Formats: sequence, C-alpha cells, structure tokens
Amino acid sequence: MSLPSTTNPRRFCLLTYGSRGDVEPFVALGVGLRRAGHSVRLAAPAPFQALAEAYGLIFSALPGDPDQLALALVDRAGMSWPRMIARMIEYVQPLAGEVFRSALEATDQAEVIIHSFLMTEAGHTIARSRGLPDVSAQLFPVFVTTSEFPALVFPDLPLGNLYRRATHAVNTSMFRRGGRLLYRRLRAKTSGLPELAPWPFGGPPSASTPILFAFSPSLLPEPRDWPAYAAVTGYWHLAPPDGWSPPDSLERFLEAGPTPIYIGVGSMRTRRLKDLVEIAANAVRKTGHRAVLGFPQALLEGLRADDRFYGGEGIPHAWLFPRVRFVLHHGGAGTTGAALRAGVPSTAAPFSADQAFWARRILRLGLGPPAPPALRLTSSRLAAIIDRALTEPSFAARAHQLSESVRREDGVSLALRCIEEYLDSGRARS
Repeated sequence: MSLPSTTNPRRFCLLTYGSRGDVEPFVALGVGLRRAGHSVRLAAPAPFQALAEAYGLIFSALPGDPDQLALALVDRAGMSWPRMIARMIEYVQPLAGEVFRSALEATDQAEVIIHSFLMTEAGHTIARSRGLPDVSAQLFPVFVTTSEFPALVFPDLPLGNLYRRATHAVNTSMFRRGGRLLYRRLRAKTSGLPELAPWPFGGPPSASTPILFAFSPSLLPEPRDWPAYAAVTGYWHLAPPDGWSPPDSLERFLEAGPTPIYIGVGSMRTRRLKDLVEIAANAVRKTGHRAVLGFPQALLEGLRADDRFYGGEGIPHAWLFPRVRFVLHHGGAGTTGAALRAGVPSTAAPFSADQAFWARRILRLGLGPPAPPALRLTSSRLAAIIDRALTEPSFAARAHQLSESVRREDGVSLALRCIEEYLDSGRARS
C-alpha cells in the first residue's frame, strides 16, 4: 500500500507520553504524515528529541522522566490496573500543570491534534476548546467495549460476554475517574484552563472521536462488535533512520558464531534489573547459546569479557530481530510487533500494564512457550523456556507464517487514509 498524498496540507501535532515504545510509533506516523505533504510536530518527553529530529520531525518537549514513570509502574503497580492508575496519577500530579501548559504551547499552531493514552483527555480537551478536529491513537485495545476479549489486565475467565464487556467498562471508568480528579485539582489552582471536554468515545458514531489502534490484526483481529469510529490499522513500523548502520562490534559478534538469541526488557526499569541480567546470563550459559542482551549497558560490565554476550540496548529491533533465533522480551506493544515481523519464535515475560495481554496473545497464537512475569523468572525457568523455544518446530513455523501476514500490512498508510477520510468528512470539527 502506497502512502496517500494530500491536496489539503494541514498542521498536525502528535501528543504522546511514556517510554520509547510509546513514542516510536508516533514518529513513524509523523514520517508518514510528512511524506503525504503535511507539517508535523511531535510533543513527547524531552529524552526523545534526538529520535524525532533524526526523522525530520519538529519536536516539543513535555516535562518528566519516562524512566521514573516506568519504575513507578513496575515496582509499585505490577499487573494491577487499579494500582497502575494510582501510580500514574501519583507520578503525573506534580507535573500536570507543566505538561498541560507544554501541550497547549505545542498545539498552538496545530490544525489537527492526534493524542495517545496518557494524553487522551488533555489532547481532546485542547482540541475541543479550540474547535479543532482530533484523532485518538492507541497501541493496545482500550476505551472501546467488546465481548470478544476482556480488557487489558483482567484475566480471560470463562464467564461469557457480559463479563468481558464489564471489564472494559470498569477499565474505562477507572481511567476517566483518575483523569477527572487530576484535572479538577489542576484547574482549581491554575487560571485560564478550559473545562474538561466530554469523553470522546461511546456516543453516536457521528459524534465520537475516531480511535485508531496501531497493532496488527494478525495478532488481534478487529472485534466484530466495535463501533464504526474504531479501526485496527496494523503496526506503525519505524525503519532505522537514513544512514544508520549497526556497530562494527555487533556485526563481528553476529558473524563470530552460531545465531544468537535475544533477551531484553525494552524501556522497563526496576530495582531488580541487575538480578534479571544475572538470571539471563546464567540461563544462556546453561543452554550453551549466545545472546544479545537488551539491558542498560552499565549493568552488563561484568559480562564484557564473555564472548557469549553482546550488549544490544538501543539497536533498532527492526534490524536486530531478523538476525536472532528467538526473542524473549517484556511484552511491550512495539517490541511484540517487531518480533512478529521478524518471523522468529518469541515469548513475553511481562512487567506491567498491557504487557500481560500481549503475552497471552503470543501464547494463544503458538509463537513461543509460556513464561511467568519477568520478576518471577529464575535462571532455570528461563533456560527451560529457551530450550523449548528452539527445539519445538511448531514455534518457528507459526512465527514464519504470521510474519508474512504482518509484513504485508502497512499500518501507517491505512492510518493516514482513515485520518484523511475523517478530516474530509462532515464529522470532523474545524
């Protein structure tokens, strides 16, 4: 699918907040919008300025440290959705005024606002206060009810459609309650802020904000009972920037022996990361394989002299994963997509948030063996997972089959078409 070009260029502002996995898909969408002829500004946490500018996007910094948010979610919330919402509010509350003001400034010249999970109500409120059209973009299924699967961190119990629909209602209600509380407190001590806009989803399709889901329908098909304003587009895949090449040391490592495996945690941060490095290293030694380890470089110093390991944090997954035999990751949406696209067996050992949901999907599709949550891993359990992933042919066969479907998808192009159709329709406010 080719990228659509526009005859009506617009100024877009993309609002997203979180780790690299939360930001990278919006860089990919921004690149697509630019190629279609639009002007694009990305507003995201300050550490991602270099990433945005490497792809030619205008950047506005939002305050806060995404590593501290990840630490709060992993060490103090884990798999609990109520605790996760509480920790997010606790983290955001001291920053809320600065974040909202920064978002107001970033969107000052925008004609269209696209917002993601943590920026949903802020982005929608800013858009409505200025009479601008807005689009919601999410990396996991949220804010839309279905009877086909339960919401995110709820277990998939055999309790029928009513249970599944109820989990989505509870999920959304908790998120909205937390957001409203936070905004009321902020507005009470900050003059000039607009009223919180009505919730953008759940009304008649003609009045609802479109919501695009940037994951593969091959991994999670679009539910048949979703409303017309919701669409699964496929992943927003970000290729390495022009001129990027892998470190010579990595190429030498890959050429020096049998194809390695990959074990990594993405942008997850926990006080137990050092323990996880030791668990991973011991498991690799037990199985006799080589490994690229996606952990902070400072934690890998003790492995520098061991030629079985390479510290691969920061290497684009799109380049690296097709060059390994097996991917053990944290279950983030973007990393899950990169592993699917690579066509190698994969398993997710989740930490928090949506990761357990994707881990269940990976398991259900037969892409790899089951794994416990990351903080319950031991070297023996991990060694058994590695051995099984590499010795059961069905995992490799299923991963290869699914990757062919994922590679045929063009999520950015489909997202652009959905956005253009909405903006050109009578539904978009302008």
